[in-house]
Amino acid sequence: MNYRSEIDGLRAVAVLPVLMFHAGVPFFAGGYVGVDVFFVISGYLITGIIAPEMAEGRFSLIAFYERRIRRIIPCLIAVIGFSLVAAAILFLPGDFMSLSKSVIATILFSSNILFWRQSWYFNAQMDLIPLLHTWSLAVEEQFYILFPPALAVLYRLGRSKLVPIIAALAIASFLLNVWSVEKAPSFAFYMAPTRAWELLTGSLLALGFFPPLRSKAWREGLAFIGIALIVSAVCLFSARTPFPSYYALVPVLGTAFVIYASRDTTCGRILSLGPVVFIGLISYSLYLWHWPIMVFARYYLIDDLSGWNVIAVLLLSLCAAILSWRYIEMPFRRKGIVKRRFLFAAAPTAMLVLTAAGLAGLVSKGWASRVPADVAYLESFKNDSSLRRMDCHRFENSTVALSQSCVLGAPVPPEFAIWGDSHAVELAFVFGKLAEQHQRSVMQVSYSSCPPVMGNGSPGCRKHNDAALRYLIDHSTIRTVFLIAFYDNGKDNRASTYAEGLRESVSKLADAGKHVVLIYPVPRATIDVPSALARYVWNGMRTDAVGSRKGAFLQRNAEILHLLDTLAHLRNVARVIPHDDLCQEETCSVLLEGKPLYFDNHHLSLSGAQHIAPLFERFFASEQRAGLR
Repeated sequence: MNYRSEIDGLRAVAVLPVLMFHAGVPFFAGGYVGVDVFFVISGYLITGIIAPEMAEGRFSLIAFYERRIRRIIPCLIAVIGFSLVAAAILFLPGDFMSLSKSVIATILFSSNILFWRQSWYFNAQMDLIPLLHTWSLAVEEQFYILFPPALAVLYRLGRSKLVPIIAALAIASFLLNVWSVEKAPSFAFYMAPTRAWELLTGSLLALGFFPPLRSKAWREGLAFIGIALIVSAVCLFSARTPFPSYYALVPVLGTAFVIYASRDTTCGRILSLGPVVFIGLISYSLYLWHWPIMVFARYYLIDDLSGWNVIAVLLLSLCAAILSWRYIEMPFRRKGIVKRRFLFAAAPTAMLVLTAAGLAGLVSKGWASRVPADVAYLESFKNDSSLRRMDCHRFENSTVALSQSCVLGAPVPPEFAIWGDSHAVELAFVFGKLAEQHQRSVMQVSYSSCPPVMGNGSPGCRKHNDAALRYLIDHSTIRTVFLIAFYDNGKDNRASTYAEGLRESVSKLADAGKHVVLIYPVPRATIDVPSALARYVWNGMRTDAVGSRKGAFLQRNAEILHLLDTLAHLRNVARVIPHDDLCQEETCSVLLEGKPLYFDNHHLSLSGAQHIAPLFERFFASEQRAGLR
C-alpha cells in the first residue's frame, strides 16, 4: 500500500478529540468518537496491507503478527509497567486490585470483556482505572487475530465472493450493534461483534468496494463532508448519546469519506501539513499515555482536573508520547535494530512478568500492607452496601418477575414497598430491619438507573415501571409505597416528561388508596467518599471539613424539589427530606462518627442509610395510617 500522509493526519483528527474529551475540555463532549475514527483507519490500513499479499500468494501470518507485535506491544508494555509502579505509590488496595485485574486482561487482549462485565451502573470509579482505554486495543487485537485467517479463507473461495461476504458481515455487525444498544448497552459499547462493522468499513474501502472518484469537485465535496461529520459528532454528541447505535454512522461514514476522497484535495493537503502528520505519527503513544497520566493526576489531586491542571496534564501526555514514539515505538519497528528472534523472546517474557505482577496484586489484595489500618478502614466502606444488593436489585434486562421481589423484615406479607432505582437498595435493607422490629415487612422494587417515573428511561426501565405500578396497585396488602430516585444527578429530572411521569406514578398510587411517601434527593458528593477520605488520611490531611456545599445542592435540585413539594400536598402523600438531616447550615456531611455516609459519590452506604433511618421510624411504628405527614 502506498503511503498517504493524509491518513496520518486523520489519526490526529482521531486522537485529539479523545484527549480533549477525557480532559473535560468544552465543546468536545463527543470526543470519544475518535476511537471510531481509529477503527475505520485500522481496518483500511490492515486490509490494504494484507489483501495484496494474499492476492499475490506471499502473505505470511507470522510476518503479519510480527508487524503487529512491533507496532503494539513495546509501548503497551511500557505503559502497563508505568501504571503498576505509579499505582503502587498512589493507589489504595482496592484500586490496586482493580488495576491488577485490568493488567491481566490487557495482556490477554480481553480488557474490553473485563470492562463490559464491570460496567454495572454503580461502578462510578471506572474512570480511575488507568488501563480503561485499552478496551479499544482489545477490540482491534481480536480483529487482527480473526480477520487475516478469515480473509485468507475468503480469498480461496474467490474474489467475487470476498467483498459481498465482508459487506454482509459488516451489515450484520451493525444491526447487532443497533439491537444491543437498547438490550445491552455496555455490550454494544465494548465488544468486538458490535464494533466489527467499523473496522470492516475500512476493509471494504481497501478492497475497492467503492469505485474511484474521478471528479475533483466530488472528491473535494465528499472529503469536506467527511470532516464535517466527524467534527459534528465531536461537538454535538455527549455521554448521554446512545452509542454506538445509528449515531456511530456519523463518525464512521465521515472517516470513510475522508479516506475515500481526500487524496489530492484541499482537505487532504491540510491533513498532510507537517504538524498534523506529526500528531498522527505519535497518535498511538499519545492515546496510550494520556489516560493513565490523567487518572493518576486526578487520583493524586482527589478532584477533577481543571484550569492549569488540564493544560499541565495535556502537555505531560504530549511529552510522554513524543519520547515513547522516539525511543520505544520507532526502534522496535525497525527490524535492523530489533531482530525477530529477540522480539519473539522478549515480548512474551515481558508479558509473563506483567501478568505475574497482576496476579501478585490480586493475591496480596492490592498490596494491603502498604497502607495504615485507619486508611484501610475508611476504604472498606466502598463495600458498605446492602447484603442483598446482588440478589434483590434488578439490572438492565432483568427477567425477575415482580412477584419474586425480595421481601425484607418479618415473615409476613409485605405491607410496605420501596420503589425506585439504585438509591432504594440500602434503604430497603434498613427498612427491612425497621419493619422486622414491628413484625412487618417491606418489598424491594428497585431497578438499575430506573427512577419510578412513568414513560421515562430505557425500554427495559419503562417496561419494569409499567409492571411495578400495576403490581403495587393490584396488591391490597401493600398499603404504603416509598418512592426514591437519584434525583440529584443534574440532568434527567429537568425534562417536562420527567415531571409528568413522576406525577403519574404518585397520583395513580394515591388514587388507588396507597399511602405514598416521597423521599427527597440525597445530596450528591463531589468525591468518591470512602476512597477520597482514605486518601486524605493517608496524605495526612484533615477530613472534618470534607463535605458538599448545601447551596449548590439546593440550586442544582431546585426544579425537582419544587415538583416534590407540589406532589407532597396531594391526598395520601407524605414526604421525608434526608438533606434536612444530612446538611447543616452550609455543608452536607459525608462523614459522621468516623463512618463514611456513602459508598461512592452518591449512593448512601449502609451506615448512611442507618443514620437517616429514624426519619422513617414513624411509618413502621404507626398502627394508624392517618397523620403520616
